[in-house]
Amino acid sequence: VSVSYTDPYFTVDGVSLGGTIFYNEFDAGSANLVEYNNKTYGVGLTFGFPVDEYIRLNFGVGYKNNGITQLETYEQIQKFYELYSDPNDPDSGLEFQNFDISAGISRTTLNRGTFPTAGSQQVLTYKMTTPNSDNQYFKLNLDTKWYYPLTRDQKWTVLTRFQLGYGNGYGSYNGNDQILPFWENFRAGGSDTLRGFETNIVGPRAIFRYPTQIDGTPDPTGSGSGCCLGPDHDFINISRRSVGGNAIALAGVELIVPTPFVDEGFSNSVRTSLFVDAGNVWDTEFRIEDYQDLAPQERDKIDDYSDVGRYRASAGLSIQWLSPMGPMIFSFAKTLKEEPGDDTSFFSFNIGKTF
Repeated sequence: VSVSYTDPYFTVDGVSLGGTIFYNEFDAGSANLVEYNNKTYGVGLTFGFPVDEYIRLNFGVGYKNNGITQLETYEQIQKFYELYSDPNDPDSGLEFQNFDISAGISRTTLNRGTFPTAGSQQVLTYKMTTPNSDNQYFKLNLDTKWYYPLTRDQKWTVLTRFQLGYGNGYGSYNGNDQILPFWENFRAGGSDTLRGFETNIVGPRAIFRYPTQIDGTPDPTGSGSGCCLGPDHDFINISRRSVGGNAIALAGVELIVPTPFVDEGFSNSVRTSLFVDAGNVWDTEFRIEDYQDLAPQERDKIDDYSDVGRYRASAGLSIQWLSPMGPMIFSFAKTLKEEPGDDTSFFSFNIGKTF
């Protein structure tokens, strides 16, 4: 639930003022992610300042409360969990209060707001939590797109897209470096990022590490002390679900063509394109060297989630419709490059966002 209001002409000079208040319940397990529940509420305030007719500066401040429950801990967040959890009540969940500030710059020369056919748009945003927040982190994101009309009537157009994002922690907590909280990770896959892949399936997977234990000699009370064998006897299990990462790169090329069998009067509400999507999500803090003490057959189960050479790609057909209920995207895609364990989807559907 979110309520927001923006006055684009708070002043006669075009300075905008807006605010929002929200409450959200997110079940990661139902979104193809490793299981956790996140209840979030907060408020925000934004300001916008025009530089000229194309460029605009935006600034914001906000407060957010995150309540994490039913968390299925895994290797990549084990230290994070141990730092913030209550050892006397491990089922109590985690709660964080964060204050953030943000800044951004946008440049737009598109010929229209929906289904543009010429011009370009670049948006660069930066957000960071303040030092008095429970989590200290930052996120940087660049989103660009260019439209190149091939014909004078602009019915044939080439669209190129690129998105680059990076986030990480700053400072330290109890002697440990801060990291980007897992619920802030970038995610990819689905009809609005990488078509041809299931929603949020692209990116690093959760690693579960189990030590091999042997029973000890029973003592007078009947219990045994037991012990664990060395790390070369540990057992590794890799989740089929993604956990996201702190870096993302997405790119795409589309050839926008006239939609067949559609009356000329609906040409501005339906768009058809042939596309190629590529990209990936990485965990730049992941160190494959940390698992060199495993037995070879267990070590081979783990991929290097920080390897920038890993990427996914797909190609297909997309139909976008500005329906009375909002923008709808119908995509038919074939994967060109995938990683073992990826869940692919020939058909995908999305509502609320267009390319």
